[in-house]
Amino acid sequence: MMSLRSLGVFVLSLFLVACGGGVKEEIDIPELVETNLHLAIGYLEQGRTEASLEKLQKALKMAPDYAPAHGTIALVYQRLGEFDQADEHFQRALSLQPMDGRTHNNYAVMLCQARKFDQAEKHFLMALESRNYQTPASAFENLGVCALQKPDIKKAEKYLRRALQIDPVLPVALLRMAQISLDNRRFMSGRAYLQRYQAVAPDNAGSLWLGIQIETQLGDAAAVREYANQLSRHFPDSDEMGLLLDREARQR
Repeated sequence: MMSLRSLGVFVLSLFLVACGGGVKEEIDIPELVETNLHLAIGYLEQGRTEASLEKLQKALKMAPDYAPAHGTIALVYQRLGEFDQADEHFQRALSLQPMDGRTHNNYAVMLCQARKFDQAEKHFLMALESRNYQTPASAFENLGVCALQKPDIKKAEKYLRRALQIDPVLPVALLRMAQISLDNRRFMSGRAYLQRYQAVAPDNAGSLWLGIQIETQLGDAAAVREYANQLSRHFPDSDEMGLLLDREARQR
């Protein structure tokens, strides 16, 4: 199985059946079908959605009941913004393999983006119950991110903490926990989460602005200046730089 981060901060799971990571279908699948599926996955990861779609359509023409092809073409339609088609193929994949954790996770991502939060949570939790879903930390992280969009901060924090218990170096979970800590005035905790994030991922405009806000609350002027200098130097055209300039103008 391969995974990729796309469509925002969610983790999506792709099918590579012949590479040892997935569960082999209990139906006889022609080699050409799997070849088309593997090519489609490669094209999807390269951003070549139309080429991926063509290979998946060929695969499904030869094997219309092949769940991984339905689950993958659903991702392609989602990427293309054809959500009704994506929903149809997600549901078809789950009708063929009801306990496939990868499909439940991916379907939940789309449902969350459609603001169908309760349905999304149900499918994320079903992914966690699946024996073939090998990245539970990703599902908990996705649950937390989805809960933040609702927003349900208490539930988001619960799921993000669970994700970090399983995998303490998840960058998205660490950054979201830093933000939650800041919002709840737990500034030392916010600093700690941000430092843990910085140990495993490069700073971006958002993390630098978060650092400015946290260190302002903690009264560390030197740290604020350092974060501000990095933001100005590396992300001068960012929205966060605009926020910093507004902040400085108000302080004059």
